[in-house]
Amino acid sequence: MSDPVIKIAHNLYRVPTMGSGINSFFITEADGSITLIDTGLKTAPKKLVAAIKYLKKDPSDIKRVLFTHSHDDHAGGAAKIIEIIGSPKVYAHEAEAQYLESGKNPPRDLTHLAGFFFRFTPEGKFNPIKVTDKLTDKQVLPIGGGLQVIHTPGHTPGHVSYLHQESKTLITGDSVFNFGFKIAWSLSAFCTNFNQSKETALKFLDLDFDTAAFTHGPHIQKGGKQKLKKFLT
Repeated sequence: MSDPVIKIAHNLYRVPTMGSGINSFFITEADGSITLIDTGLKTAPKKLVAAIKYLKKDPSDIKRVLFTHSHDDHAGGAAKIIEIIGSPKVYAHEAEAQYLESGKNPPRDLTHLAGFFFRFTPEGKFNPIKVTDKLTDKQVLPIGGGLQVIHTPGHTPGHVSYLHQESKTLITGDSVFNFGFKIAWSLSAFCTNFNQSKETALKFLDLDFDTAAFTHGPHIQKGGKQKLKKFLT
């Protein structure tokens, strides 16, 4: 059985909540507090709690919950884990907050065939939550030695990626996936604007990072930027 958390840097951990297929992240602080990035599906809170206990921490140590975006595989577990934690601060991009607060996924891109046909499938839903802090592009949060917000819309209107400056780790969100054997674009069927998602991912080329961490797939510890650059260009 694999460990419930995978260490990326001394204060940054990847938390697989459905194998490496869906990942959340922990950032720990010297004061003992923890930041959680993404909450996974509705079934994920149990694994998040197990991961916290594996680090010899308590769920109440999670003081901040950040989101890359509001799809149900990233926000489905939000209401439950927030209930377990208590009253953490909740962060999302200003263009994404409305979806988290309504519990509904953003619209799909009907200009692509996959999105057009997937419009007939049920939309993912989750229990709504209150966003306490709205993020903006290039904002640097005082988390883990500096956590930069990179607005990468397209997958959803307020989709963001995060650059953990201290460890030079980029958390891509759903801008790109890592299937292990290859890096790939997110599925157009689940994007609001697939072409925009591809365009805004080019922002990664201007960032200073070495490790690439994905919300879908294993992280690339060394040479992550080079591999992403090869894919993007």
